[in-house]
Amino acid sequence: MEHTLEKAQNFLSRAGEGAPSSNEVDRRLVTLTAPASAAAEQYRALYYRLERMRELAPMKLVAFTSALPSEGKSVTAANLALTSARANRERRVVLVDADFRRSRAANYLGIKPRPGLSELLAGDCEGREAVRRFRSSRLVVIPAGAPPEEPGQALAGPRMRQLLHSLREGFDEVYLDLPPALPFADASILAASVDGLVLVIRACATSHRFVAEAIERLSGTRLIGCVLNAAEPGGAFSEAYPR
Repeated sequence: MEHTLEKAQNFLSRAGEGAPSSNEVDRRLVTLTAPASAAAEQYRALYYRLERMRELAPMKLVAFTSALPSEGKSVTAANLALTSARANRERRVVLVDADFRRSRAANYLGIKPRPGLSELLAGDCEGREAVRRFRSSRLVVIPAGAPPEEPGQALAGPRMRQLLHSLREGFDEVYLDLPPALPFADASILAASVDGLVLVIRACATSHRFVAEAIERLSGTRLIGCVLNAAEPGGAFSEAYPR
């Protein structure tokens, strides 16, 4: 595994050499499909607020989770990674789909779903096989791959820790899409290894009780803020923001 990760790190540090994806992206990736929209502007606002936080403390690894499924964490992570790649073309940016329970990155971005993170952690593929370059941008993506038999165990193992170390060395910004916090332990497992954790909340859908439970579940982690997703345009809480 160490040999595989070493080769993966060498490849990741030269991100952009792989073949670009060409399939259509999901319309919810508004930073690409509707860059002039109010929603895209909010992702840019979120990104620059994170930039200001980076001025105060190092924040290479930023992860996204939610209390429950279907709150928009994967869309948020993908839009933010795309925003970063467009805003700072000199930076190396990677989006990692670490949600083995319900992977979405490959579908959203129109890339080949396998092999991916699961196969890389199992030693079933080389690093360059698990990485996709998104079109001609500086963004590269590691999709989730095939769901492992024990998702939590795969994320908690030494191979994942080694991979995160390689990502730190090879990239300027790393965005991780984690599973929801309440149904699974996966988010809590990886949250201890990231520099910042963002909780995505779906407006008018997620109860205060579930949000409070998720924050309690993630206590002791680097929870840097919340994003209110799917708010009505022009509403009092139509802005995505870290606290």
